[in-house]
Amino acid sequence: MEIKTFLKQIIVVFLLVVACYLLQTTIFPHMELAGVVPNFLVILTTSFGLMRGTKYGMGVGVSCGLLADFFSGSYLGMYILIYLYIGFLSGLFKRIFYGDDLKLPLALIGTCDIVYGLIIYGIWFLVRKQFAFGYYFFNVIMPEAVYTVLVSIFLYYIILKINQWFDKDEKRSGRDLV
Repeated sequence: MEIKTFLKQIIVVFLLVVACYLLQTTIFPHMELAGVVPNFLVILTTSFGLMRGTKYGMGVGVSCGLLADFFSGSYLGMYILIYLYIGFLSGLFKRIFYGDDLKLPLALIGTCDIVYGLIIYGIWFLVRKQFAFGYYFFNVIMPEAVYTVLVSIFLYYIILKINQWFDKDEKRSGRDLV
């Protein structure tokens, strides 16, 4: 792949990460449902991992995690690791990915959001010996996962079109990305 194509993809992904972070932290807090907002960074990381593979998913995950750590994390690296693993695990499903089939992406995004919520619960609440797992699971994790999946129905198609544009651009440059 040409350097020009690669840099163009990095810039587009960076802008997507920033846009999703801004949506998640500025606009959607005013559109809460059941006291939660959708996790756009999980949608983005999972979608790119699923469409482009583990390396790309991990790269997008690190970008999302870095942004989340800088602006909202107490510990630098915590969100980086969480999103990195989400990108890696979703990238493992690339072999069974079909762009038009919405079932796998939605199921994977919902599962990744639940895993994200469980990890956050483990880090922030179990460490402090707050054991209200049932309450947290049914009042925070599950509503957030449902809201995230509902929002991802719309955002997924935008990410899919961007992925198709990346594929066309790579083919024009003469070499496919592995």
